[in-house]
Amino acid sequence: MKKYLISLFIIILALEIGISARAKNFEISVREESFDIAVNSKSAPWNTATNKSKDFSFKTKKHDTQASPTILKVKPGDNLTIQYVLGDVYADRKGYPARKTDADGYPKTMPTYVGHLPSFYINDQINHMALVGTFADSKGVIVGSPFFIGNGPVNLIVPEGSEQLQLGINDNLFRDNSGLFIVKINMSN
Repeated sequence: MKKYLISLFIIILALEIGISARAKNFEISVREESFDIAVNSKSAPWNTATNKSKDFSFKTKKHDTQASPTILKVKPGDNLTIQYVLGDVYADRKGYPARKTDADGYPKTMPTYVGHLPSFYINDQINHMALVGTFADSKGVIVGSPFFIGNGPVNLIVPEGSEQLQLGINDNLFRDNSGLFIVKINMSN
């Protein structure tokens, strides 16, 4: 009987002072998006003029037709999954079958031009013509470290200070490339 009276007293007290046993509802906004984007074989993974400490440009008398990176707007904390879907790229123009590859690239046993490839700043064992990327701020300055994607999937969290995902090809002479990769990007917050 004593336990019953104590329980009843607590209930009455709770009702008197306005304590509510009801749960509060919280709204949580979850954003999930999926994109298929094309990465041109002439796309460099980052702009070397903006990122002079990560220069991989092949210096020639002829102007190289390096395209800007393929850029996707992102927000810090976004979760990304990046995966190659289809497509091939060629170094030394289409029709040279030994230089045709998917996003994993072809082994470095094939000769490349003198100088660094973008992979020099990631892992020098990454294949030539592989798909690589980096995060960057709104001006294209690299945030964090560039990374290998290849055929994927690769799961990443967008670091603080990043506003762009930049994708491109692991090469240092772009004017003779052809083809493209189709890449799927799943994004959620």
